[in-house]
Amino acid sequence: MNVQGPDVRTTALKAECLNQFQNCGYTALTFTIWLRFLRWIKLFSLFSPVMLGAVATWNIVGESMPAMAAVCAFLAVLIPPTFQAAKLDASIKQYTSMAGEFTNLRDRFRLISEYSSLKPFDEFESAFNFLLTKLEKARARPLTPPHVCFLLARRQWQAGYYEPDQNHRSGTP
Repeated sequence: MNVQGPDVRTTALKAECLNQFQNCGYTALTFTIWLRFLRWIKLFSLFSPVMLGAVATWNIVGESMPAMAAVCAFLAVLIPPTFQAAKLDASIKQYTSMAGEFTNLRDRFRLISEYSSLKPFDEFESAFNFLLTKLEKARARPLTPPHVCFLLARRQWQAGYYEPDQNHRSGTP
């Protein structure tokens, strides 16, 4: 007698789908949180030189606090090339792409756990393996946002921010 019949295998694979759903959710959310920080840094690097340049050339500052005017002028000139040297635009594109990819994988793992698990085990396993291959390709491009982004993502995920709205699902406003 086969101890691991189709029900046991299906249950185990469904549990693994849900595990990958959660892992992809954490990763997508971590990337999204870091992406928000990167976009704020980009915004700062675009507008701060203008503001610092205005302060540096303001007569009141230049006459009463020449050292402050010099520091503002220096920072206004330093910030744009620093942003360019850090290649944040490329990072923003990479994190945008990967956040989307992990969000799609998250949703696909949830869907196959709910619907493909109802099909014969071989079809279910095939769908899982297809997604696993896509996940391995996504993980081949290692991006490393700061750990604090993961901690923030985990807190939001565990707080239920990304749970489906039950009223919305039932059609109740």
